[in-house]
Amino acid sequence: MTQDAETNLAWEARHRPRAAIAALVAALGLLVFNVAQQMLDRDMPSASGLETLERAVQPGSVGDLPSLQGVVFEYMDTKNALVMAIMLGGLIGFIGVGWAVGFLAVATRARMPQLRRFMVYAPIVGGVVLGLSVLSLQIGRMMVVSDFLDGPRTVDAVLNSSNGLIQLAQVLLLLGTFSLAVGMVLVSLNAMRTGLLTRMLGYLGVAAGAMMVLVPLPIVQIFWLVALGFILLGRWPGGAPPAWRTGAAEPWPVPERAQRGTPRTAPETGPSLEKAAAPAGARRKRKKRH
Repeated sequence: MTQDAETNLAWEARHRPRAAIAALVAALGLLVFNVAQQMLDRDMPSASGLETLERAVQPGSVGDLPSLQGVVFEYMDTKNALVMAIMLGGLIGFIGVGWAVGFLAVATRARMPQLRRFMVYAPIVGGVVLGLSVLSLQIGRMMVVSDFLDGPRTVDAVLNSSNGLIQLAQVLLLLGTFSLAVGMVLVSLNAMRTGLLTRMLGYLGVAAGAMMVLVPLPIVQIFWLVALGFILLGRWPGGAPPAWRTGAAEPWPVPERAQRGTPRTAPETGPSLEKAAAPAGARRKRKKRH
């Protein structure tokens, strides 16, 4: 074992428990974030579409009429506990994801020096930005609810209810999601190639990152984070992959079937082939002799 490998293993030994805790706390935070969001959306009241259409055809300005969305703002005002759970769960969860994946990226780069440095920073920056976007969005919404309930509660008040904090949160949400998703995909793929993740967890990490952009399915990210936490703690069934002990890349062996490839089919021989290769005239002569 080289001196560089020993230095890297010593650094990883100090920080692995913290990264494992970050992964497990992130899984818990994302679970709270998604469950609280589902609970908030489940009982959300909605305005009557028929009454909205009746207002639209009435003469005069609609902006000064009482808003039908008032029931939504009143509902949100009674759900401060759920909003706080969403805010704290998302903030802690996404920052924890960035921490854990960032540590995995550092360990991967120690075994694969050609790995670009931006792959280390992408998940860290993405996790922090995404967590701040959740925090900003929820604070901005609470401010909007408070301003609406303290104001005239008209249609115009609803149309002008957005604020700069919500707009900033929406921009941060896009940037953070993209950065964290790209980081998870690239780090998981290369961590699998160096042997730090099993094949199953490597492909699952790629899927978890891609789903953040394509098809949101939080259970995949949560399961992957729990599995990563167990690997970092050395509690994974069968023990941690060898690359964590040697400090060098330990690629997973290619299955024997893939190594051998598809066997070639032996050329067909025998009477049937000889018969097919014989000239047509010779076959007719043999038939006449019979």
